[in-house]
Amino acid sequence: MAAIILLIITTSGVNTLLLPASPVGVTTGFSLSKDAEAMFYNPANFDAGDNYKLWCSYNRFYVSTQSVSLALSKKIKSIALGIAFLNFDYGDIEWHPNYPTEDTLTYYSGNDFSIILGGSIKVSPLGKIGLNVKYISENIYLYTGYAFAFDIAFSYGSSKSGISFGATNFGSKLTLNNEEVNLPARLSFGGFYRIKKLIASVDIHHLVNLRKMEYGFGLGFPICNIAELTGALHYRDAVYPGFGLELRPGTLTIKYAGSFYPKDLGMINTMGIGFEF
Repeated sequence: MAAIILLIITTSGVNTLLLPASPVGVTTGFSLSKDAEAMFYNPANFDAGDNYKLWCSYNRFYVSTQSVSLALSKKIKSIALGIAFLNFDYGDIEWHPNYPTEDTLTYYSGNDFSIILGGSIKVSPLGKIGLNVKYISENIYLYTGYAFAFDIAFSYGSSKSGISFGATNFGSKLTLNNEEVNLPARLSFGGFYRIKKLIASVDIHHLVNLRKMEYGFGLGFPICNIAELTGALHYRDAVYPGFGLELRPGTLTIKYAGSFYPKDLGMINTMGIGFEF
């Protein structure tokens, strides 16, 4: 049984840390994330104002898995500072014993929980650097482990165009049932370019542990003064689409996004809201 649990953890467990934590993650989150929401994707894009800003999301994944994220940000002098929380719930998981057997099905649950302390600062008129420090805990079946990790990113650009590159989840290892598990590290490059009212974006990720590449291409366009539509195509082993809608009435931000994952994993639905106070 312990071997089965460890296999689940190493193949799908902590890899949930790379699943979308909010609507922008379904499209091209590394290049286009902004405000407090960017803490989950690209800390160099993270920005804050003189007022507090709160961001929260609910994300529904395939089968019964789901997650909730929350981020709070504020600018102090020239530094944007924030704290964020992310809880990913696997739902009820079945363990099927090898047949023939008289053993019954075993049901268990699991979750990942992260606390993120983040900050960003301008290092030139067009350049920024951002850093996240993370505490990550994993609870699955009877086993619990924790690790510390960091994200670092650099961005250079203006409101018309920009590029970013960064590293995600580099740090210590989780220890579960006396076995060490690597965090799902990732190297990323992203860029965007505005063509009149359209904004084109691209994300390229190298999944260090899996030695695989992910690609995303997005296109966003406003449909009125307060609403914007975004579409995206992703590739990792197969092509799959993503789409999103953003509303910005005043200081309020409301987002919805969805994606059809390959390999019959189903649809992701994610909703978020942000506001100042």
